[in-house]
Amino acid sequence: MTSTKQTGRPAPLPLVETWPWARVLFADRNWVSGTTWLVVRVVLGWQWVISGVEKLQDYGPWQSGAAVQGFAKGALGNMTGAHPAVIEGTFGWNKAWLSYVADSGYQWIGPIIPIIEVIVGVLLILGLFTGIAALVGLLLNVSFLFAGNAGVNPIFALAAGALIAAWRVAGYFGLDAWVLPLVGVPWSGRMEEGRSSDHAG
Repeated sequence: MTSTKQTGRPAPLPLVETWPWARVLFADRNWVSGTTWLVVRVVLGWQWVISGVEKLQDYGPWQSGAAVQGFAKGALGNMTGAHPAVIEGTFGWNKAWLSYVADSGYQWIGPIIPIIEVIVGVLLILGLFTGIAALVGLLLNVSFLFAGNAGVNPIFALAAGALIAAWRVAGYFGLDAWVLPLVGVPWSGRMEEGRSSDHAG
């Protein structure tokens, strides 16, 4: 449903929502978008849960921060040479951050990483605050990437980015369908319209 100005003419939709495929996946709450993002959420969330649980099972190096400190020091060592594997960042911001982590930041970062990973995974699986959970996961992925650790992080980052873009519909088959309207998101009325139209057919 398009909003109307005082003149009575419908206001133009954002460009992305004029593309039919984009509306189906990112704007309209229906079984197609709901099922699509349910699969993405559960697969990505399960991977985060596994990653976090594995760290918790061997929590010692994470609790002390030694795992993070070693990771940061390794990344700093890979900044040397003509073609370094890890960039310093514009004005050296990445080097400054990794130096902080290696010097003292590891003490608080290490213990919370496994816990954050599990929380992100559980929220994605449940479809609860999906956009926020995906954003936190994306920040972790980007941090690992800037430290020179590729692995699955590019794939995770792409999936997280897609979920962030689809935050309005990604939790249609999840707790967001009930929770987000309660906290007052702008489209709470459209959520109810989408569900009503599904049942009306």
